[in-house]
Amino acid sequence: MNLYRLELKRVCKTRMTAILLAIALVLAVVMAYLPVTFIGWTELDASGNEVCYTGLKAIRKRQEQQVSGTITPDVMQEALEAYQRVYRQYDASSINDIPVEVFYKELARYQPLVNNAKEAFADPKTGMAPGVMGLTAEDMQNFYSQLPKRLESVIWLEQSGKPGYEQAQAIAQKKFDSVQKPFTYSFGVSPDAMDYQTLLSLLLTLLCAVIAAPVFASDAQTGAQDIQLCTKNGLRLPAAKLAAAFSITGAAYLLCGVVWIMVTNALFGWESTQTSVQWLFSVTSLLPYTVGQMEWVMLVANFLIFFAEVAFVLMASVWAKNNLTALSVALISVVAPLIVYMVVPGSFGEWLSTLIPAGGIGLSNALLYKMISFDFLYAGGHAFFQADVLLASAPIKIVLLVGLAVWGYLRKTKVA
Repeated sequence: MNLYRLELKRVCKTRMTAILLAIALVLAVVMAYLPVTFIGWTELDASGNEVCYTGLKAIRKRQEQQVSGTITPDVMQEALEAYQRVYRQYDASSINDIPVEVFYKELARYQPLVNNAKEAFADPKTGMAPGVMGLTAEDMQNFYSQLPKRLESVIWLEQSGKPGYEQAQAIAQKKFDSVQKPFTYSFGVSPDAMDYQTLLSLLLTLLCAVIAAPVFASDAQTGAQDIQLCTKNGLRLPAAKLAAAFSITGAAYLLCGVVWIMVTNALFGWESTQTSVQWLFSVTSLLPYTVGQMEWVMLVANFLIFFAEVAFVLMASVWAKNNLTALSVALISVVAPLIVYMVVPGSFGEWLSTLIPAGGIGLSNALLYKMISFDFLYAGGHAFFQADVLLASAPIKIVLLVGLAVWGYLRKTKVA
C-alpha cells in the first residue's frame, strides 16, 4: 500500500500529468457546450422583422414550442396534418418552399415526428422516403406497427447476401422487441451532443495514453529499473505502478465523463433525458434506452474499452526501452482502429478493428455508431452484433494485457 501511494504521488506530481488532466477537464466542458451553439431559432418581432436566436436562447425558444411527452399515433397524425396544411397553403413541394419564420412558428415543433414517419414508411426496396404529402392519417395511426417492417427492410438492404444474414435479422428483431413503445420526446440533447461525447472519449484516451506511456518506460530509460529489479520490492513495484496508472487515468476519464453529462443536461434541459433515443438517431435503433440512460451507458461502455487501451499502453511501457518508443506505440494504438476501419477492407478489417485493444474508440468506427447502426460481424455462417462483440471482448482484453504486462516485468526480473 505504501508503494501504491508513493507511485500515485510520483505520477500525479509530474508536471505533464497535471497539465494533461487540466486539459481533459477543460475538454469535457467545451465538448458539452459546443453542440449548444448549433441550435437555432427564427421568429418575427412585433415590427415584423426577422430575429434569429442561437445557443441557449434558441434552446429555450424551442422548448417553449415543442411537442413533448408520450408520442401516440394521434400526436403523429396531428403533426402530419399541420405539415400538410402548411404545404397546401404555400403550394410547397419541400420544406425549402416554406418561409423560414412560418416553419419555426408552425412546423418546427413537429419536425422530428414527421421526419421519423417518413423514415418508417420508406420504400422497402430502395430505402427512399416518401414526401410529406405522400403520407396519410392511416400511416400515422400505424406508425408503431410499421417499425418492425421497416427494420426488416433495412436489414435486408444492408445485410442480405451475407452468410448468416437470417441470424442477423433475428438478432435485430429480438433487440428491437425490447424497445419501449410508444416513444417519448422532449426537445433538448441533440445527436450532435452524443457525437461530442464520442469525440471526448477519443481525446481523453489520447491524453491518458500519454500519461500511462512513461510509467515503466521512464525507469528503463534512466536505468532506475535495473536497480528496482534487484530490491526486495522488485516484484511488488509493478503491481503498485499498474494500480496507480489505472487509478489516475480511470479517475480522470470517469470524472470528465460525468462532468460532460452534467453540463450537457444542464444546458439542454434535464427533461430531454427522457427522450427515446430513436428520435435522435433512427426509428429502428435497437437500443432500449432514453437519452439520459444512453449517456450513462456510453460512459460505462466506453470506459471498459478505454481501460483495455490503457492496459495495452502499460504493457507497451513495460517492454519499451525509452519514453519515445512507449509514447509512439501508445498514440498509434489509440488511432489504430480508425486506420484499420478505413484501410483494411471486408470482414477481416471489421474483425481486426473490433478486436485490437482500442477497438470501439474513434470517430466513424466508434462504439456509439456500432450501437445505433446494423453492423454485424460474420464468421462460420454466424452473425454477431458488432457492438456486443466490442463490449464482450473488452474485459478479456484487460485481463490478457495486464497479464502480459506483469509477465514482461517478471521476465526482466529473471534476466536481472
